[in-house]
Amino acid sequence: MSLNFSSPLFLLGMAGISIPILIHLLTKRQQKQIKFSAVYLLTQSQRRSIRKSRPNRLLLLLTRCLAIALFSIALANPFLSFGKSEAFLPASPASIVFVLDNSYSMGIRSKEKTLFDNAIKYIFEIIRQSPDSSEFSLVLASSPAQTIKEWTTNKPAFATILKAQTISYQTTHIGGAIDEAIKLLDIAKHENKKILLLTDLDKNGWQEGSFPASTTPYLIQTINFSQLQSGDNKGMIENVNLSQEFLTQSRMLRVKAEVKNFSNTLSQTPVSLFLEGKLVKEKLLDLPAGQTIDQEFSYPLKRNQPLNGKIQISDDALPIDNSRYFPFHPSQNIRVLVVDGDPETISHQSESFYLEHALNPFSVPLSNIDPTVSTLAELTLRNLSDFSVVILANVRELPPGYELELEKFVLNGGALLFGMGDQVNPKYFNERLGNLLPVKLESQQQTRKGELHLLLKNNDHPVMQVFSDKALEEMRGINFYSMYTLSAREDKKFKVGTWFSNKHPAVIESENGKGIVVLFLSSLDRDWNDFPIQPTYLPWIQRWTQYAARGLEQVSQQELLVGEPFRNNVKDERRIVLSPDGTLRNIENGYFSKTFQPGVYRLYSLPSLDDESQKVLTNLPPG
Repeated sequence: MSLNFSSPLFLLGMAGISIPILIHLLTKRQQKQIKFSAVYLLTQSQRRSIRKSRPNRLLLLLTRCLAIALFSIALANPFLSFGKSEAFLPASPASIVFVLDNSYSMGIRSKEKTLFDNAIKYIFEIIRQSPDSSEFSLVLASSPAQTIKEWTTNKPAFATILKAQTISYQTTHIGGAIDEAIKLLDIAKHENKKILLLTDLDKNGWQEGSFPASTTPYLIQTINFSQLQSGDNKGMIENVNLSQEFLTQSRMLRVKAEVKNFSNTLSQTPVSLFLEGKLVKEKLLDLPAGQTIDQEFSYPLKRNQPLNGKIQISDDALPIDNSRYFPFHPSQNIRVLVVDGDPETISHQSESFYLEHALNPFSVPLSNIDPTVSTLAELTLRNLSDFSVVILANVRELPPGYELELEKFVLNGGALLFGMGDQVNPKYFNERLGNLLPVKLESQQQTRKGELHLLLKNNDHPVMQVFSDKALEEMRGINFYSMYTLSAREDKKFKVGTWFSNKHPAVIESENGKGIVVLFLSSLDRDWNDFPIQPTYLPWIQRWTQYAARGLEQVSQQELLVGEPFRNNVKDERRIVLSPDGTLRNIENGYFSKTFQPGVYRLYSLPSLDDESQKVLTNLPPG
């Protein structure tokens, strides 16, 4: 085991030991004293007590010198290398494996260069000063660790390979790199063998489980370059989460960024939201020391089109982790068939009036739900395969045999929603729809105004998670005047999505094959409740429709991480990819794996490069 220093210049501070020595020598000089007989006895009696209280000057001197020495050693950043004690530069030819940390943290600035540049320069010096016939190999330590060059004694050729190396945008995999180095040393020709690890000792990639199980017999020397950085990596964007909210007159995109503070002090940093390359919002965030804080942005959407965005914080010594990209992919249009069981000549009195306007209150570009209203007489003329969701609103009975069509529709992945009303025939539902409904309708129960409400306490259903506490409080105040009670069928499973205040279910759901059945135990119009005229009715019915159509998970698409491949799903079409650094690359057999950088990858259809057909975004892996 040998002791080394990554910043040996700080050892010059040990010269400061001379200061307390000089002070000691100067204070030791005694001035000439003239004794007066009148005070002689008094001084004699005090001398003994003064000796007892006076500190040992030599011990004090040693303490001061030791404090200065330890402080200088601490600044020099000592580290221990485990293995046989050998000189760093061998006098005889040796086999040296350079384990070079090329993870993104090595991109921290060091004046005009980076830590990675300094590590490369350091290796050049080792090669130049090593004895002739020494052999070298190179292992890169970013994940996944890989051997770039096996053994060579050709110094110029090895230097050429070294110059070609660049920083990756991956985390470190030190354990895997050490394992690769051990395999190389097992076949090395010289007796003098060592591993030289050049890193910044950043905490990512040092997972204990990734290191070799057995102790290596070879000398491992670590060179820590973190002391060379000209500034600190103050923070990073760890993650970005997206959601969208449907309001009465618009749709809101909500972007929540998780910002990490690496420093030991409170930090104030501007957090910026970019959409399609333009700055749209910026906020100042207070970050407690060592904490991760969420910053949320809201942005009104004008069109139902995909967006690419970026969250960014102010620059520091490591700019690469100060931003994170995100794609926003609105749900594709959900085609909904609304079957009106009680149509009226006056439109607002029809069963489907409020339902249709809640599903699509905007112009077509702003809504992702496309409702089609049908009467029972028109139902057999509709092709159910054209729709993702069917809503039966206050339907008494279906056309003969049509329940079989609905069963196939649900089994194949369709969503079927029921709304109650005075036209509903419980006997028909219980006898003919038993394969679809997990419950039996018992009876209609009427209440007086103010007696029946929705019970929304501790409701963690995915549909309800978007609603604020204020919105939930408003929903609890809505009056319901009538509802259906029910009983469970044997061997049928279902979940209660929402309860009434009288402890009866308000919404139930059950899976059937690949599809889902949802049953609202009150009406979807104003006949049995005041819900349709409340602002919360619109997002509530839209989210139930999206949930039933399996659409809530599609609001945002998981972005790729650096190094993860993506596929081109368009067949019989040749495409080319423009990488963030401006490099053009072909897609081979619909598969692209060279996502080496974070940023936006733009896909173009050949032979023209005028029209951009797709964008794919990649981000740094979590540290």
